[in-house]
Amino acid sequence: MLALAVKGLLPLAVLAGTAWGYMVLQASKPQVPHAERQERVFTVETVEAVYASHRPRIVAYGTITPGRQVALRALVAGEVVAIGEALREGGSVDAGEPLVSVDPFQYEGALIEARADLQEARARLAEREASIGLQQITLENAREQLAIAERDLDRARTLSQRGSLAQQSLEARQLTVAQRRLAVQTAESTLEIQRAQREQLEAQIARLEWRVQLAERNLSNVVLKAPFNAYVGSVAAEVGKLLSVNDVVAVLVARDDFDVRFALTDAQYGRLVSDGLLGRPVSVTWRMGREKRTHQATIERIAPEIAAQRGGVDVYARIDTDSTPAHLRPGAFVEVELDDSTYERVVRVPSSALYGTDRIYVVEGGRLAGRSVEVVGYDGADLLIRGEVADGERIVTTRITGAGDGVKVQEQASLPAPAGGRVPAAEHQSAVERDDHG
Repeated sequence: MLALAVKGLLPLAVLAGTAWGYMVLQASKPQVPHAERQERVFTVETVEAVYASHRPRIVAYGTITPGRQVALRALVAGEVVAIGEALREGGSVDAGEPLVSVDPFQYEGALIEARADLQEARARLAEREASIGLQQITLENAREQLAIAERDLDRARTLSQRGSLAQQSLEARQLTVAQRRLAVQTAESTLEIQRAQREQLEAQIARLEWRVQLAERNLSNVVLKAPFNAYVGSVAAEVGKLLSVNDVVAVLVARDDFDVRFALTDAQYGRLVSDGLLGRPVSVTWRMGREKRTHQATIERIAPEIAAQRGGVDVYARIDTDSTPAHLRPGAFVEVELDDSTYERVVRVPSSALYGTDRIYVVEGGRLAGRSVEVVGYDGADLLIRGEVADGERIVTTRITGAGDGVKVQEQASLPAPAGGRVPAAEHQSAVERDDHG
């Protein structure tokens, strides 16, 4: 029994010894002083708030469109006998340069025939004029003879009343007067007929003169010429091909007359219309890989309708011909820059300074202090704001996770306030995409 009791107490003794040893170690370990928890300090960059007038640049994107484009059509029918060397797709032609020649045989014959008919009609007119002149002489003679016969009849009547002239002689003189009067009437009628025939001939000559002009025009139209300096698009004419009137021969695009079409948002359009949109200069840049070409243009037209599907208003600017854009082609995607309206008394800050849609932070006593602001515009990647921020306050531009009032900060290296006006074009973001706030 004693042995069993000793076996039962042995584990208890081991546990008790372990506990006593742990207590001794705890009591004898050195005490480590607790370090006080330090407040986190964020290093930030700032800019000085300066109210000023800013006139940002609007950056939009558009396409080059031809100022003039025509589907050149055949003016006369016939077989193509020659085409110009430059009449190939992608070719370049000058104004007045012959492009297509149609067989002129039938048109030369038509002109000869029209001129002959006209000459014949003029000869008949000359003959009629001579006949009219002769008939006028005949009429004058008939009138003189009538006057003589009437005077003779008056004398005969006087003699007959005295009984000195027989009745038969009086009647003979009366018959003579009647014959002379009939001759005058006949001559007058003949003269009127001949004058009417002359008018008919004059009308016929006018008609034949028009036929001659038409024949001359058709003959000149057998050679189709370039109406302006142009690039050649599609070509539908070849030697030996039979053309009908109004058949398309080629498509020409003016090579020194280009427009750029781009879109303004409703807000941009509203501002610029108030300031005067038409006549406003723009800068057009075409980037071709590493190369870029910039041309000046002037806004001349506004699209008649709002682009309902994507919103905004299409605007057309004419590229200045002085810039000689020989490399330009319709359809090129280009960047367009123009001056926006002037914003009075605004602060320009980087977009990183804005938290949410209407809050920024300034450094006040080494800690963040929130300010409510309104974004009134954009200048490339920067914002134009107005609000509770005061002139000279340091605006935090570094993004801080968990930013809020009272957060302790340390300014790294204060940046100078952004200058009023513009930022380099390379920093611009599309104002078309970012201007929904006005």
